[in-house]
Amino acid sequence: MVIHMEIEIVPAEDTHVPEITELWKEAMDFHQAVNPLLSRSTDGHIHMEKHLHDMIQSEDTRVLVALNKGRVVAYSIFRIFTRPPMLQYRTSGYILDIAVKSDYRRKGIGGKILHTILEWFESHDVDRIEVQVASESEVGYSFWRKHGFKTYKYDMHLLKT
Repeated sequence: MVIHMEIEIVPAEDTHVPEITELWKEAMDFHQAVNPLLSRSTDGHIHMEKHLHDMIQSEDTRVLVALNKGRVVAYSIFRIFTRPPMLQYRTSGYILDIAVKSDYRRKGIGGKILHTILEWFESHDVDRIEVQVASESEVGYSFWRKHGFKTYKYDMHLLKT
């Protein structure tokens, strides 16, 4: 059976926050299984809701949603930031998150959102874009490599127990 999807990518509004938060919880639970350091706190969703409202209103951050029949099936968060003047690429884009509901994965929605993000960055003269990927996330790493992203550094940590 073929399901017809008409995906619309639009700027997120405050009314989308509950659905984005549910999708964020799904994505975080997926990442927790990959790496326990990415576990969400028990009240993380409450903080995420406030954070989403703040980001939707922000001047330098954008939140997009992919809608299918008016329902959020994916979201993304990205922003522009400025690096110190001693670096050549000062104005950079940073993709904080792209998440797609599990039932909608592998249907090109993540790529469609990424294309929209890249167009927005280009319209704002951003020529360097960063994203972080959990080192254990083969799915995430594969997605970003497929779209031309390359590894340029390793972030490391020390967890004091």
